[in-house]
Parts: sequence; structure tokens; C-alpha cells
Amino acid sequence: MDRIRWGMIGCGAVTETKSGPGFYKSEGSELVAVMSRTLSRAEDWARRHNVGRAYDNIDALLSDPDVDAIYVATHPDTHRFYTLLAIDCNKPVYCEKPLGMNWEQSSQMVDYALARNVPLFSAYYRRALPKYQMVKALIDEGSYGPVRAVHIYMGQAIGDAERQNSWRVRPEISGGGKFHDVGSHALDLIDWYLGPIAQASGSGMNQSGAYLADDVVHGHFTTEGGVVGTGLWVFNTHGDEDCTTIYLQDAKIEYSVLDIASPITLTAGGKRQTIAVPAPPAHVAQPLIQTVVDELLGRGSCPSTGRSGCRTDWVIEQLLKGV
Repeated sequence: MDRIRWGMIGCGAVTETKSGPGFYKSEGSELVAVMSRTLSRAEDWARRHNVGRAYDNIDALLSDPDVDAIYVATHPDTHRFYTLLAIDCNKPVYCEKPLGMNWEQSSQMVDYALARNVPLFSAYYRRALPKYQMVKALIDEGSYGPVRAVHIYMGQAIGDAERQNSWRVRPEISGGGKFHDVGSHALDLIDWYLGPIAQASGSGMNQSGAYLADDVVHGHFTTEGGVVGTGLWVFNTHGDEDCTTIYLQDAKIEYSVLDIASPITLTAGGKRQTIAVPAPPAHVAQPLIQTVVDELLGRGSCPSTGRSGCRTDWVIEQLLKGV
């Protein structure tokens, strides 16, 4: 094979700029079909993005002989359903995050893919962006000694979308609230930088009453390598604030998880240095999509797999358990 031909399930906002164009702009990749439960929506997306086929039926999409692999871009409540169907048809899957509604669903997806030897990838696209690769390089090069501890803080104000009961804060659709949707990115990066988290505990609560999902989560964790960490996610506060601090033996690294264009701060030897990062690509998921295509074509590997996504879903669940 010299290219991967994709079928996309879902035509929501995430597909317009963030991810969808990456499937027809990546090298060796082509987006040949899109599906929505509403045919007119799929036809509109296909027309605007110059994609050949539109479907409103999953069986028709999966039986299309020109579709080699599937991108699941629906809400989390249907991730498992579509992923398992695609795996049954021996089609690799790139799935939006979180993988499932909970860790049990995510584990089922991963186990199903492994049992049938079908590749499954998770859409934690920050692993392929230059900013976060720079943070990883600062850690991996070892110039500042081993990592000792981590602290994650993420705060956001309640927006109009949340007040209007957006799907992101409806647990029956998203699996939880904004902690699942955006807070999970911070945990995925820790998994990538420092190795899997082996122990985690915490609790979530709804303070504001603006919607049903938890709007505050706090807890602590320890990686398999013995790095300890704490986290606080507050989605009902005065405004957006987001900083992860990684404490090494001889330095500390600070970065925003959600702002992919903001600089990295390195403090070492009593000096604070601001490190500029490259401008993000127009389609932020495209670099990770390229790694998926490269792995499927046998010329590279993707850093965000079903297994790694499932580990993050497990940590999410542990941090919400309470005592």
C-alpha cells in the first residue's frame, strides 16, 4: 500500500479544522467518505471539503471497498459501538478521546482490537506537536536530573455553552464533564513524559450547580517510575488559567496544556528562561494523523495508541472515585 483511504464517522465541529482536513492533507492519506446519521449533513461536509462520498448508514460506509481505515469523530457515547464495528471489518481505527464512556468501555475496545490484531489509535494529538515534544526533550536529555514531582492546575470559567447544557457537560453523552474533555490532555502528557501512572486517587464534585457533571476534581498520583504528582481542575472559576509544573532535581519546567502556542518556562540555576515554541499547524491534529498513516504504511509509529488512551481513561476514573 502507498496510501491509506479513510472513512470518517461524524461531521461535528472537531472535524472542520482541527482534524478532518488532516486526513486528506497528510502524506499518503486520503479521505474518501464521510458519514453522519443525517445524510444532508454528511453531503454538506463532503461538498465543502471535496470528499467523494457521503453516507448515513454505518454498514454502507464499512462495506465500501475503498475505505481502508476509520476515523471515529462522534461523541463518546458512540465511540465503542462504531469502533467495534470497524474492527469487526478489519479496519484500523483512529478514535477521538476519551476512548469510551468509562475505563471499562475503553478496555473492551483495546482488548477487542488486540484480539483481532487490528490497530487502534487514540486522538491525543498534543503528543505530536512541537511544543510538547520540546518539553519531552528537556526531560529526556537528563541535563537537569531526574523528575521528582508534578503539579497540574487547570481552571476555566463557566461558559455559555456549559450553561446551555452542552454535550461536553452531559455525562450520559460525554462520560463526564470538562475534566474528561480537556483535563484529560494533562494526564495523557504525563503518561507520555514520565511513563504510566500506577496509582491515583481523588474526588470530583459539582460546586456550581450549573450543569450535572463534576466541575471540580482534585487528587494525587504516582507513576510506575516513582514520580509523585498532584492535580486540581476547577471549571467554575473566574477565568482560564492552565499550568503544569514538572519539578526536576535541578530545574523546573512550566507549560500550558491547552494553549499550544504559549512558551515553555524553564527555571534552573536561579535563572528563569522563556522558551518560544513554533507556531502550531493550521490543523492541529494533522501531525498525529501523519504518524498514524506512517504506522499503517509501515514507515513509522504513532505515539498515541489505544493502550495509552485507555491508561488515561483509567486515571480519570481513579481520580473521580473519592474515598
